[in-house]
Amino acid sequence: MLLTLFAAGLYMKPIAAWSGLALLLFLRLTKVHSFLLIYDLTDRAARKHVRTLMTKRAHMLSPDEYGNVCEENWDKHLNTFIKKTLLPEFERRKIDHLLTKDPKQSAARLRTRINRIIDRYQPAEQAGEFDETMTGSEFELYCRNILQDAGWHAALTPGSGDQGADIIAEKESRRVVIQCKFYNGTVGNRAVQEAYAAAAFQDAPYAVVVTNSVFTRSAHQLAHKNGVLLMHHTDLPRLELMVSSGAGAR
Repeated sequence: MLLTLFAAGLYMKPIAAWSGLALLLFLRLTKVHSFLLIYDLTDRAARKHVRTLMTKRAHMLSPDEYGNVCEENWDKHLNTFIKKTLLPEFERRKIDHLLTKDPKQSAARLRTRINRIIDRYQPAEQAGEFDETMTGSEFELYCRNILQDAGWHAALTPGSGDQGADIIAEKESRRVVIQCKFYNGTVGNRAVQEAYAAAAFQDAPYAVVVTNSVFTRSAHQLAHKNGVLLMHHTDLPRLELMVSSGAGAR
């Protein structure tokens, strides 16, 4: 249809026809460039925050005690990331209007791009290496990987509504609630109290606090009184041996 109109216009008013065609091509190329800019800005932001996004996704997509995975919370988190991190930059570049025609589909496309960036990221902890620059969430993921390598079914908790549990590990008939503390200083009584409460809430007979640091004397005394096992992360491969001896039993 456009070619027919262009041919007719070229016959009747060639200058106007060529001008109209040039305008259409300009608008089309400008739109394509704007979409490419949106995708480029999305990729840059995802790569900048990839460590945080990776650990957040690992938490939110961890199976529950029944093996079910809920993707809804992760999609909501990415939508918030898009709204608060990406959209202000799109507005500054005056390209945000391209997402308003079909906002749900646009958000889904951006979520797919972000997930692909995360999929390509290979964190150090997957190789079993401890990194002193890791975040607390990355330390939790690191501890979970060690437990899985040791034969435990270990799952990260979503981070809310878990009453202080970071990892729930199960092996044979043993169910262990683990709180991870990535500290520069000493770990005190509060961690012991939280681990004990989390184990009670999760109906787990074993409560553990694992850290990269050291515990205070008071924490050791409280843990001994309440049956909470205190561990350094290098001892995690021996967790089964420790709980088999009765350590960490409430």
